[in-house]
Amino acid sequence: MNRDVLVDKMLKSLFVSGREINYPRNQLFISSLQDISNLEVIGKEKDDISKGGIFFILRQSLGGLLKAIFGGNLNKFSFIFVGFFGHILIIILDFFVRVPLLFDVFISSYDTLVNDRRSINQNSPFTKILYFLDKQSCKIADLIFIDTQSNAQFFHEKFNIPLEKMHVVFVGCDEDIFYPRNVAVDDTKILFYCSYLPLHGVDVVVQAAKILQNDFPIKFKIIGNGMEAQRVRDLAESFNVRNIEFLDYIPVNKLADEIASSLICLGGHFGASEKAKYVIPGKIFQIIAMSKPVIVGKNSANSELLKHNEDAWFCEMNNPEALAKSILTLYYDESLRDRLGKGGYETYQRMASSTVLKGQIKDVVLRYLSDI
Repeated sequence: MNRDVLVDKMLKSLFVSGREINYPRNQLFISSLQDISNLEVIGKEKDDISKGGIFFILRQSLGGLLKAIFGGNLNKFSFIFVGFFGHILIIILDFFVRVPLLFDVFISSYDTLVNDRRSINQNSPFTKILYFLDKQSCKIADLIFIDTQSNAQFFHEKFNIPLEKMHVVFVGCDEDIFYPRNVAVDDTKILFYCSYLPLHGVDVVVQAAKILQNDFPIKFKIIGNGMEAQRVRDLAESFNVRNIEFLDYIPVNKLADEIASSLICLGGHFGASEKAKYVIPGKIFQIIAMSKPVIVGKNSANSELLKHNEDAWFCEMNNPEALAKSILTLYYDESLRDRLGKGGYETYQRMASSTVLKGQIKDVVLRYLSDI
């Protein structure tokens, strides 16, 4: 079927997800699908999307399932899109529908909770459940979206998901908040913000700060909170690190102000986990969208978007000395900082802007529907 015909007929579609519908990743897909179909959305918005939590996801998934299943004939839709986090949803929906199921897998629940966060022991029966969720949800899906080619390769090798079934769409960011701003820059400020997950490598940032604190007028600001926050702050205290200011979460618009006023931003990931190597941190998109110089972890995922010394500065991961050296390189070279900032912004506009990402999503969906 011709794509133009599909659009003219206004496809009917349903969006349902385990996370809140205003989660940025979900918003990207909702906005894209609204352009090509008569979209019905099931889900809730949440003011503090930084605190989803497993119980919220389970409640959201159960509520979404009940509304979808008892809300009418699911097969009236041209397709159903299952957004993040939708592993449970798509497995159950498969019993009730005959229409195509499209899925944004985004992350591996198994890899996140077992390997990266180590919240669940490798020998726990829950480990097998998480593995099943990842593998079965992707097996059921007719079409899969994922955030990097490196992550797709992980799903292919770990769960035997065909690469041709997965389509990469970068994370991007909210361009109403993250855009270049002409504000005064604090020429001593190095910014890092995160939710203190192991892959973020906040301890590496603390150790780099320790290396630099005695000889250079550099001040670090670390913003956020999370599972390793207390351990990291205890580490900083034990090292007697005096050039770090720790702040808890701040509103996202204030975060953009912090980025704009920073001399250098740290994108990461800097941790030692395998997951840190094949996902691009969301903060990187936010930083380059604001035309700020960024230091990123040297890995395959970041290399899909950025190039060393052109639009970002690559640094060996899990290496405080390398991070400290990278910071000094940018600190003493204003022209390098300017070039990286401008290069990063150009890369964002070319490869990760909302216009580009939405175009990719719509093209993949319409191409798939026209071929079935």
